[in-house]
Amino acid sequence: MISTFLEFLDDSFPHAKNYRKQNAPLGLCETPEPFNVFPYQERHIQCLWADARLRPEDLHTTDGEQIIVEHPGDWNLEAGPDFLNATLLVGSEKRRICGDLEIHIHPNSWKQHHHDVDSRYKNVRFHVVYFQGVEIPGLLQISLQKLLMSNPCFSFENIDPTAYPYAIPNGDFPLKNMQIDRKIQWLEEAGEERLRLKASRLLLAMQTQPPEQVLWEELLGGLGYKNNKRPFRELAIRLPLERFRSIAKTSDEAYAILLGLSGLLPDHTHTEWPEETRLFIRTLWDCWWKKSDLLSSLALKKSDWALHNLRPTNHPVRRLMAAAHYVFNLPEIIHHPEKLTDFSTNFWSTHLSWKKTCSPTAIVGTARANAIITNSIIPWKAATNQTPICLDSLPREPLNHIIKQTSHALFGPDHTPKTYRSALARQGLIQVFYDYLLPRRMEELKDLT
Repeated sequence: MISTFLEFLDDSFPHAKNYRKQNAPLGLCETPEPFNVFPYQERHIQCLWADARLRPEDLHTTDGEQIIVEHPGDWNLEAGPDFLNATLLVGSEKRRICGDLEIHIHPNSWKQHHHDVDSRYKNVRFHVVYFQGVEIPGLLQISLQKLLMSNPCFSFENIDPTAYPYAIPNGDFPLKNMQIDRKIQWLEEAGEERLRLKASRLLLAMQTQPPEQVLWEELLGGLGYKNNKRPFRELAIRLPLERFRSIAKTSDEAYAILLGLSGLLPDHTHTEWPEETRLFIRTLWDCWWKKSDLLSSLALKKSDWALHNLRPTNHPVRRLMAAAHYVFNLPEIIHHPEKLTDFSTNFWSTHLSWKKTCSPTAIVGTARANAIITNSIIPWKAATNQTPICLDSLPREPLNHIIKQTSHALFGPDHTPKTYRSALARQGLIQVFYDYLLPRRMEELKDLT
């Protein structure tokens, strides 16, 4: 059982269990208990169902009838079914069936959550679950596990739950009556739980992939940050690390391959571009065309990337240079994560775009490197049982909208930021956001003191 392999994570994150224990009676925290072989939240499945780009096309009921989604339903941000007024075409005759739709990880959650005796669920016609299991009489059940696992390009890590609707709680939020020392302790316990969950997901991935490949996907996802996390991870999945190293011998060659695969290698140069740029692009093409017959079928399209409103320093063509460097330096980075920012001088050291030069500028800055260390390397080390993990010296997550929004909800507009000064406390704010602010049934928070 995978849960057996996860037990040692409690040694790396000893206070995470306090956070789970305190919140379990509330029924609000979605933190999964050892795994149950699905280390994500129900929220991820809701996002997948709502987004036609993520939702599998070849859907069937557990009885084998074909399903065509005419309308996935209206995402319900209040109490009751997850989606209202869904319309699905069922079977070879395409029977049009309308009704509400509920989503669970396990089919038996329907009865565990007492939906069978809740009048708000009387119009539910569809039950979308991850794992296949006992069907609920009167509901059409759709299981996603086999479909998703058969798609090598699918990853739940590519789903950003914050990009979809969620309810913001009104009224009182927990911790209002806590002393500041206890608030800090609670947040740091939540931070350990966040890192434990990350390590759990990585450990599960390592059951089918080499540990270095798992880290490779994590690093590239981190380079993409929020806007381009998905296409960066896609590159890591489409060109696994072991194969990459077999066809690229230098960082320059690796960069040409990554740029060609990304669909971002310019088709032609412009006369107004500096001669240095035009020469560099010709060099990249000299390398890429030799590999394109072998790799072009794996390539992304330029439209797969979010390129508008990006800071020039964060543009994917610059960050891919970092990925090319990491291909050959991953073992050293594992032992010395601070080397995430160490690069020899290259084209992007002095350019912000193909056209615009600049004074020496980091390919990966300290803030992004710190986020990668905390969110990827530390959990990976825990998952591979590389102890000890020193949580007191974690680099701090840079302030972002999730941390700011959650701290405002927890402590009000006039709180002191020293409450979440530590790296673990900031991780804790992010975990609290996913456990409390994203779930729909926020009215129950009023009973929490």
